[in-house]
Amino acid sequence: MTTAVHTFAEHWSLANPDDQRIQQLIASHKIPAILARILVARNLDQDSAYLQAFVSPPMSILHDYEGLTDPQDLQRAVDRLRDAIRNQELIMVNGDPDADGITASTVLVASLRKLGGNVQYDFPVRSTEGHGLQPRIIEKAAGLNGKVIITADCGSKNAEAIAYANSLGLETIVCDHHILGKSRPECFALINPFTVAQKTGFKSLSAAAVSYKLMVALFAHMRQPMGKKFEDYLLAIASLGTLSDRMSLLEPMNRLMVNLGVEALNRTGMEGLKAIKQVSIGSLSELKPRDISRTIAPRLNAPGRIGNPAEGIPDSNLVVDLLLVGTGPENAKVAKELASRFETVYTAEKSAQSDISSIQQASVIDDVNERRKLITSQIEDEIERLIAAQVNPDKDRIIIVSGRNWNPGVIGIDTDRLRDRFLRPAIIVTSYTGSPYVRGSVRSIPTIDIYSVVDQIGEDFRTRTGRDLFQVEVVTKQGHRMVNAFGGHAQACGFTIHEDDLPEFTARVRAAMDQVPPTQFHYTHEIIDKLTFGQITPDLIHVLDQLSPYGQRFEYPIFLLEDVRLGNQARPYGNRYQQNPTPHVDFIVLSEKGGRIVQKFNAVGFGLWEKYQSLKGNNGDGAFDLIFTLEVNAKRGGRRKESKIRLNVLDIRSNGK
Repeated sequence: MTTAVHTFAEHWSLANPDDQRIQQLIASHKIPAILARILVARNLDQDSAYLQAFVSPPMSILHDYEGLTDPQDLQRAVDRLRDAIRNQELIMVNGDPDADGITASTVLVASLRKLGGNVQYDFPVRSTEGHGLQPRIIEKAAGLNGKVIITADCGSKNAEAIAYANSLGLETIVCDHHILGKSRPECFALINPFTVAQKTGFKSLSAAAVSYKLMVALFAHMRQPMGKKFEDYLLAIASLGTLSDRMSLLEPMNRLMVNLGVEALNRTGMEGLKAIKQVSIGSLSELKPRDISRTIAPRLNAPGRIGNPAEGIPDSNLVVDLLLVGTGPENAKVAKELASRFETVYTAEKSAQSDISSIQQASVIDDVNERRKLITSQIEDEIERLIAAQVNPDKDRIIIVSGRNWNPGVIGIDTDRLRDRFLRPAIIVTSYTGSPYVRGSVRSIPTIDIYSVVDQIGEDFRTRTGRDLFQVEVVTKQGHRMVNAFGGHAQACGFTIHEDDLPEFTARVRAAMDQVPPTQFHYTHEIIDKLTFGQITPDLIHVLDQLSPYGQRFEYPIFLLEDVRLGNQARPYGNRYQQNPTPHVDFIVLSEKGGRIVQKFNAVGFGLWEKYQSLKGNNGDGAFDLIFTLEVNAKRGGRRKESKIRLNVLDIRSNGK
């Protein structure tokens, strides 16, 4: 991809934390200087009680659910689920088809079944139905004489679908973490942290974590022990949802759940989880939170993005099938299958038949992820051709690209890439042959709450016209119905809109972004410290891991190396499906003294191949500065102790020496 020249600035900012505060933190908490520097640079030392909870979250918050949602709703939910379990009423789980919705559904299904519940689950077909509570699944539950539907990672804004469920005699329990709409849906119970007016840590939970908390409350209500092994399993699943959905890791509750969950994932005996790990990362002995975000999470998402059982492509149901393996009586049988097929996982035939082993199911998920890469790259290539006509990179404050007949399940990935490329919010919309509706995916930069911008446009539209801007017509057994088609978070949301309303929406979102101060578009790499080559050691990585987990809002620290040389041998690479398959670069970073190489590190630069070529062409063997994070370059199937340090380079500059 050609790097656009634009006025939206990208800065390097080297932290200059107060040394006295650093020394006080070292003395009071007995921590290494680099960790104290990170905490002070990010102003996490200002509240001593919070700092203590951040560094060492109290175990008491793990089972705390007071403040999860409105107390009356929580009581109604646990009472209704208890009665459904005791009366063997069918409970249908309607999950959202992404990693958080999948893991939230798994937590609910596994827990309700452990308590003796009669539970089934299903997900929207993303390419044809989108997100949220679906009339098809409601009708499926009613056809099975179901009595209760519980949503997972959706439902808070699905008032029309819930009304339809009510008309069929189904009671809906919404279990969600999304921002609420202007009016409450007429559900039986609403489990959502945003029903509580006070500021609480629950508002930073993923849907998987909200599901976990609800199940903790239900086990307590029914006076049933959860058991450590089962709770470890639930925490492992919830940690996958928390990391996949990029929930804040400044929140102690999330930090505790992720640390415990990843520990449980590392030692799990559950065959389904073990199979997912095997396919995603090989035999890597120690999994870290950052590994999950870039290895397991994309594979969990892939079936939901492009899956469609009618076309023979496995969807999110397959992932839950796999994650549940080991929680039921099939345990010993599947364990035997795994042991016999462990060495042949990558050559196992890719098959989606329902009775294949968990290790084969994991392979199918990996295969679907490959299909997702192909579709995403095809769309990306088409986007590249449209940018010249539709985007003014020197002026547009929001990048909007409009296409046709693009898979709606994967355009979010391409929207992410547009945002990262142009360093500002981005929207991709796609229309479809034979349909008057347009689907849209929205992504933003950390300094701009794009959900609030889009939501306000919708509210203004309703005030002026008396109808909803974001809605879609669906066919049910009782006729055509209009349902909500907007939801998300501050940094990511999606919508469906009628094609006649798209021009007005586009004009209004551009006008809204024109009112945002220019400084909010400045992207800054916050650098923790300068390092020398000699300071980059395995011990440093070990020390940094003491503040794990890193992730959303508590990013892994960025460091600066100055006056280095770049090796002459570099390898461009990328997704083999892309029209330009080499956006990234592997290279060597050198330290020289008297013309002799003193030390060197392997490095990788994602999206930096063109810049690397340009810098080397202009400065050759000259000196460079670069900013980077540290990682262990463990090849697939390898072990960390056998691996070498690698620099994940975020940017490179000539230092003029």
